[in-house]
Amino acid sequence: MTAAHPLHTGTHIFRPSPATATDIRGMTGREILQAALDGRFPAAPLMTALGFRLVQVGDGTVVFEGEPADHLLDPMAGVHGGFVTTLLEAALGAAVLTRLPGGTRSTSVQIGIHVHRSVRTDTRTLRCEGTAIHVGTTTASAEARLVGVEDGDLYAHATATCAILRMI
Repeated sequence: MTAAHPLHTGTHIFRPSPATATDIRGMTGREILQAALDGRFPAAPLMTALGFRLVQVGDGTVVFEGEPADHLLDPMAGVHGGFVTTLLEAALGAAVLTRLPGGTRSTSVQIGIHVHRSVRTDTRTLRCEGTAIHVGTTTASAEARLVGVEDGDLYAHATATCAILRMI
């Protein structure tokens, strides 16, 4: 029996994240993200699995880029909305993280996503820019936009509310 379409295979290789290492607990969020951007820390396994990467870190801002691909297809042959959602959520959380002092992290407690156009496997590189709007001692908020690098089209945007957590 032959398949109607050629099979695609791949191997996902990643290094464990230093997220549990005691030496990062004193680092600010921006220092952790900058270390990842500089290659001193490995990329998060989720990022390598889905095919996106951190490309810029600022004070309250981050940029991720990624390329849709066949391994992200849903049963209807479109790029699964989880890819878009994950890119947006990564930018939202990381933007807040850039403003957090050592010993603190955040977690999303509410995310609102608005999709404006579908992402397909022939969609070129997408750029996701996240911005922290407010970072307080117990809560934070952020917004993110997912834009096509070549076409400049807005594919989706999102907002989030985060809880600020103190690490033990």
